[in-house]
Amino acid sequence: MSLKNKYEVIIVGYGPLGQLCGILLSKLGIKCAIIEPYKDINPSPQASAVDSQSLRFLDALGVYEDLKELFNTPEFLDYVLPDGKIIQRSVVKDTSDGYPIISTFFQPKLENALREKVAESEFVDLFLSHELISFSETKHNVLIKCKDLNKNKLIKIESSFLLACDGINSSVRKKLKILSEDLKYNKEWLIVDISDNKKKSENNTIRQVCDFERPTSYTYLSDYIRRWEFQLLPGENRDDMLQEDKIASLLDKYIDGNDYSISRKDIYKFRAECAEEWRKGRIVLLGSAAYQLPPFGYQSLNSEIRDINNFCWKLKLVLRSNCNIEILDSYKSEREKVAKETISSSLAMGQLIDSIAVSFKKNIPLEESVPPEARIQAFKDVTKDLNFDENKIFFNSQLTLAFKSLVSNSFMSINGKKQLIDQILGLNFCIFVNEDSKSNISEDMLQFYEEIDAKVFDTQAIEFEDIAMSEGLKNYSFIIRPDKKIFGVSDHENSLEKLTDHLKMKIFYNK
Repeated sequence: MSLKNKYEVIIVGYGPLGQLCGILLSKLGIKCAIIEPYKDINPSPQASAVDSQSLRFLDALGVYEDLKELFNTPEFLDYVLPDGKIIQRSVVKDTSDGYPIISTFFQPKLENALREKVAESEFVDLFLSHELISFSETKHNVLIKCKDLNKNKLIKIESSFLLACDGINSSVRKKLKILSEDLKYNKEWLIVDISDNKKKSENNTIRQVCDFERPTSYTYLSDYIRRWEFQLLPGENRDDMLQEDKIASLLDKYIDGNDYSISRKDIYKFRAECAEEWRKGRIVLLGSAAYQLPPFGYQSLNSEIRDINNFCWKLKLVLRSNCNIEILDSYKSEREKVAKETISSSLAMGQLIDSIAVSFKKNIPLEESVPPEARIQAFKDVTKDLNFDENKIFFNSQLTLAFKSLVSNSFMSINGKKQLIDQILGLNFCIFVNEDSKSNISEDMLQFYEEIDAKVFDTQAIEFEDIAMSEGLKNYSFIIRPDKKIFGVSDHENSLEKLTDHLKMKIFYNK
């Protein structure tokens, strides 16, 4: 058995989540390796949409400009009846951050582009065609054995942490024997990607067909590629459903057979479940390795991106600032409830679609068939969770709650130079110090800011376009986390010194 180099982090899985995790860690200066049993990208249809927060994250990583041509922005989000009648249409607009509410993409092209970005980093080593065999944990390391599938030999790798980014059938989660909570969704869907012979031959729209017989959705992923999703019905055979004549019969309702060719097809089993544990010592589950989402709402990759955006800066604190490893538990505390809310909203959206279909089939008024709670939950904003508990890394005050949890990516000017907030903040902690707080900053506070690699700004030299932040900086000081969430806001009862001490306690406690 050969011994390879020691790394700070080993990532298992080289899909979009593993790729983005590697890019983010490399931006943070963390040496990592990625283990993946396949040499080439997975040919099966997978994720197809991201939201504005995900695009903002890609921009913060410095990769969005090179990737943005891969994203298609639909004009509308439609709910339609089987006869084509539109019953709800939402216009896709840009958010205040400057990115579309939703964008679609063709995953193989995105993965190839992300692989090029990973290859540019000197902080990431790839172990493609390597299968994870086993791992064991010591006090300070994880010892990993994997098999080189080309040479048919075992190799050993050491790492400070092991991150599972290996999806819904995670080998890491299985080896850890972590149980999951069943959230009551388990259905199969036929996923078909077609190559359109005519560039955008129909409206560039995401459409959810509320069909009582078979829920269906479709959208453009690029100028020539469209994604179709058909729910399998009880008793239908997977192999039969993958036959081209069967697929053609399903598509005939929507598109002429002469206008397309099938490029990819697969059947996915979607589940709704959540792992009971997200961290065991130095081994952490991320994204679909920790929970699985139903297909409604297109939130899978978005949720995974929020996971690594929440987790990786905390991991950097442990590796670089000698912070307590227990701060990593705040990842589950801050993300689990949001993930479960996302699952609930996805299930409610499915219930809403079924109710609309029943209304159409039975010719009864829509308001009588759609439960109000389903409508509310289906369109609930699940990206925010401002409830405090002791494991979360936030300061608990009414003023902090009054501000949006996520700082908007509007323009700000420092000494007359105008830039987007994300360009200035980077991937660091940021301290905005107002006039009242400047005289109370001690050497100990500055030393702590330096230790956590924080940027410190004098608010007198800053102008914000965001009105709430502009007004707030006149009266308060802010501590902003690397994921752009507000840790805390000072007020007459809670000074910047008190906020700083609380942050220090949160990340260094029990040391």
